[in-house]
Amino acid sequence: MADHIYAKDELIRRFDSILGKTLEEIDDQGMFAHVQEFDLQKGVVGTLIERCVLGYAPDAKQEADLVVTENGKSLKTELKSTGMVIRADPVEHFVAKEPMSITAVGIYDITEQSFQTSHFWNKLEHMLIVYYLYASDHAVSPFEYRKFPIKGYEFHEFSENDTETLRQDWEHVRSLIEGIIIRHPGPRTKSWKEEVKQEYIDIHGQLRRVLSYIDLAPKFPPRFRLKKPVVSALIAAHFGYQLEQLPGRYTVISDIDRKCRELTERYGGMTIRQLATQLEVPLVTERSIDKKGISEQIVIAMFGGTSKKLNQIDLFSRFGLIAKSIVMTPAGGKTEDMKLFHIDFDEMARTEVTDEDGHTRQMTFEDSELYSYFADHEFLCILFEEPDKQMGKSSADNMVHTSNPLSANRFIGFKRLVFSDEFIDHTVRRLWDDTRRKIRRHELVDIIRHRRDGSVVTTGSGEASSAPNFMKSRENDVFIRGSGINSSLRSKTECVNGIRMLPQYVWIKGTAVIDELEKMPLL
Repeated sequence: MADHIYAKDELIRRFDSILGKTLEEIDDQGMFAHVQEFDLQKGVVGTLIERCVLGYAPDAKQEADLVVTENGKSLKTELKSTGMVIRADPVEHFVAKEPMSITAVGIYDITEQSFQTSHFWNKLEHMLIVYYLYASDHAVSPFEYRKFPIKGYEFHEFSENDTETLRQDWEHVRSLIEGIIIRHPGPRTKSWKEEVKQEYIDIHGQLRRVLSYIDLAPKFPPRFRLKKPVVSALIAAHFGYQLEQLPGRYTVISDIDRKCRELTERYGGMTIRQLATQLEVPLVTERSIDKKGISEQIVIAMFGGTSKKLNQIDLFSRFGLIAKSIVMTPAGGKTEDMKLFHIDFDEMARTEVTDEDGHTRQMTFEDSELYSYFADHEFLCILFEEPDKQMGKSSADNMVHTSNPLSANRFIGFKRLVFSDEFIDHTVRRLWDDTRRKIRRHELVDIIRHRRDGSVVTTGSGEASSAPNFMKSRENDVFIRGSGINSSLRSKTECVNGIRMLPQYVWIKGTAVIDELEKMPLL
């Protein structure tokens, strides 16, 4: 470590000199010519920066990489490189490509550490983060990283609130592992390690509901990671994207739960029209209420915000919360299925990925966007109930229901939906396996739709209506469905295996959402 001491102004000079350059332009050691010969402990980018910018060979020690000196102070500082991709919502900006790996969990010795002395905090307390653009829409080999440009860097220290969030997250992990160790008091033999490992694998999924900023990499041995939404929040702050700051103090995810309970007590039983009026959220007109956006705007207004989207608010962006309105029938049913995200079929059919160490390996379900969406995000569900259609027509609420059903729906409360490991590993994985098999084995076919009498269903332009044989809602609770203005050939802008189709989205059945929500109480 003594060889890795740098004055801060010297580091600033070195990193200023590489801004905007590609990794190939930085490579003064011919690393890309022999990239497979390097032990890429920190991946391609981290290894290149250590060798070509800082001038030392990487190591795998569980302690911070550098000592940074300034004004007589010396700070142990961890070097981190993180990839960004470009998202256009509502304008082009950088977001995290993936979670940021921090360090191994160390399930056999974490109980002997405190947060302040932990390997975890040693890596996070002071960081030098280098941001690069992952300038590709598909996975690339280590050699192809040479075209990626460096976009920024920062000396990062977490705020007091963020540090408390990280501390509580770490304590949750330590507590779970401590319980396992207590239940296995025997001597620390090889068989003891296997017992501890197996129980950890069996129960670690319960952490996902209580962790705020971190998650654990799905493979064993586990690693601490900053969640992708948290890394995106760091990127937004560094590059100056303006995210709205809400009033109030929210340190951990349970603080949001507490606020939701307060809001339910205050607004429970009110209709959407009453909420919109009180919170000054425009309904536009009786016949043009934005069904997709009105509930999200109501949630934002309840929390004291003014933005149109939750992803424009720092709090919800950092915690990876996605607002979803759930409309229940008086009998407890769900009115419609839920559209989630547009599928990247290139990613879905990918066979290899570049691991954190820069080595190429076979792609698994846990590497997929489908897994990441369900594992990294939580749904903040705002629950409404439709008015009872059997009530007398003289009811004021039913009068509103008759002219505009949405505005008459009554606010019930909130639930925070975290998909279980079982749901992800069975229901979501089943869709991933089915879709990949059909694409890679060329089993995808375009099926003409027929009526019950055998006649062909046609579009408004007279064309035969058709859709690819992706997994449907009758086959799986998570499924694929096209979405467009209409089903004409002109609207079929997507092409997979030579088959033209509407843009395809991942959906989840409304009944499946209700089933998951029934397992948890109102916040």
